[in-house]
Amino acid sequence: MPATATLIIKGLIVVFVNKQRTKCTVGVLADSPPDHKLTITFRKPNAVGDMEEYKTLSAADIAYNLHLDVKKISQDQITFRNLTAIDRLKDPTAENEDSFSWVVDFESLELYSDPIGAKKSGFSPLLTFTNGDLFSFFVSRGPLFTQRGLFSPSKKFGFVATAIGAEFRLDQADSTAVFRNGGQAIPIPDPTQNWEIEINNDADAHSGIVTDANNYYKAVGLDLAEQQRILFMSVAQGGGPAGPEAACFTGFMGQSELTG
Repeated sequence: MPATATLIIKGLIVVFVNKQRTKCTVGVLADSPPDHKLTITFRKPNAVGDMEEYKTLSAADIAYNLHLDVKKISQDQITFRNLTAIDRLKDPTAENEDSFSWVVDFESLELYSDPIGAKKSGFSPLLTFTNGDLFSFFVSRGPLFTQRGLFSPSKKFGFVATAIGAEFRLDQADSTAVFRNGGQAIPIPDPTQNWEIEINNDADAHSGIVTDANNYYKAVGLDLAEQQRILFMSVAQGGGPAGPEAACFTGFMGQSELTG
């Protein structure tokens, strides 16, 4: 099996893919709650093969323009893994736990159906890449609840992806992978071994009622009237580090691209 480079996207971050599937843009929500501390962590295998952190960038070290350049691999565009039908009210199974269908798409029939728009200046930093297979990296342990406006009853939306993965198979002898943090190049340590990059914009832990995802409306759906907004809520599952909280999901915009 060829080595893989895997990008893990976790917390208040939105993923955009152009219609040609030739470019993916990952936008970190600029105006996140204060307990969300942006980090980028790099991992490689240790002596026994377990993935081990070897480098971490804190928010102050992270440039605005980020790129993940994976070249000389067979895959030449963005794909979505295992788009089979799922039942959000049932736990994920071994067959569908990585399906991209668990990801919350703001512009799907489940929520708004139509484009709601996204403001480029509402995101910082921005990461781009041009190939890779997108999938659900982690699915919430508890369900997400939604509510249209402040005064309507809430309803159970179900289980959602709280982290999105992008896998790049380094399947050629001369495959390369480089993460570019502005002018700083961080190459894969060994292209014959797996590599992980995690972009994390989540809190260390959540408790009580979680509504973090409502902060997305600072950057998406800016023209929606307040009574049109679909609000998000979940009950914290307890413990840390954070990650399983449904209402701190990593989002996807299935129709809009960044503007402004």
